[in-house]
Amino acid sequence: MKPLNLDKVQSWVEQGRLDPSKPITIRELAKSRCVASVKDGVKLLAKGSEKVTSPLNIIISRASASAIAAIEAAGGSVTTRYYTAQSIKRVVKGETDPIHSLQSRIAVQGQSQSTDYPKRLPDPTSRKDIEYYRDPAHRGYLSYQLAEGQGPSLFFKTPGVGTSVAKRIKKRTTSAAENRIW
Repeated sequence: MKPLNLDKVQSWVEQGRLDPSKPITIRELAKSRCVASVKDGVKLLAKGSEKVTSPLNIIISRASASAIAAIEAAGGSVTTRYYTAQSIKRVVKGETDPIHSLQSRIAVQGQSQSTDYPKRLPDPTSRKDIEYYRDPAHRGYLSYQLAEGQGPSLFFKTPGVGTSVAKRIKKRTTSAAENRIW
């Protein structure tokens, strides 16, 4: 992941290299040369977060919790989006939509899901990536799939959901006692 600090994004906005009225994606960051040679993605970090003054709508690979808090305090929004190395190349070239895929439901002001692109973005396949992008704390683009009170994990159940072990043991012992003949 290529690190990107908030103070650099804010200085690019102030210089007019990035338009804060439109979503800032990997394509805009690469075209403006805010980040050079994006290969695996971009992680937004909070260095210089006190300098963020304009509300930004950023769609990026990953973001730190303090960077998310700083952007949202300024009135903006952060959405983390899954990209592969091949999809990043296609996004930078303009062959793929940098925001939407089959499973995404990212709401962008003034823009709808367009089908003008010959290829679509992939969705994550590994459990680690699926859990990251399903997590509302990371502002993942798949977080709409979670029900209220449900955790992002695919393996572990959320505490308090389902039957407890004590209830199952009690149920098993009472049914064995009822089957006794004498």
